[in-house]
Amino acid sequence: MTRAVSLAPVVALALAGCGGGSSSKSSSTARTTVSSQPSGSAAASQPSGSTAQVTTGPVRGKLVGENHSPKLKQNWIYTVTVSDASGHPLNGTVVTEFSFGGQVVGRENPPVHKLAGGRLRDHIQFPPPSLGEPITVQTVVHTSKGSITLSWPVTPTK
Repeated sequence: MTRAVSLAPVVALALAGCGGGSSSKSSSTARTTVSSQPSGSAAASQPSGSTAQVTTGPVRGKLVGENHSPKLKQNWIYTVTVSDASGHPLNGTVVTEFSFGGQVVGRENPPVHKLAGGRLRDHIQFPPPSLGEPITVQTVVHTSKGSITLSWPVTPTK
């Protein structure tokens, strides 16, 4: 089943409203944030390589995208791996969102996926209105140990 990014109308509106994103932050470096951790846990690491990862706290995760320049209307593969602090795989759910200029502008359809055995491998397709726009793919991972958000910047191409 082909999963399309359900952000075409929203991106078109967002782009029209913000002037095409000329002041938007675009980077080939993955950004990582932690959406909720118990107090006292360490902050997320911010790698400069080709993976986004959280390496501290009760939930540890990694998001790896196929590249940072997905082709329009072609499958773009990403993988999420999640474990506890001891390295044991965690089960849970993953919500894949898309942000533009710091605002969530869409979600994958269907938005929620099961995380089984600590791993999710999925694919999405970017619609024509996303061409050349700096979009951040965010995976919000929910487990019994806590939740993390992993981000991967992309700029769709032809």
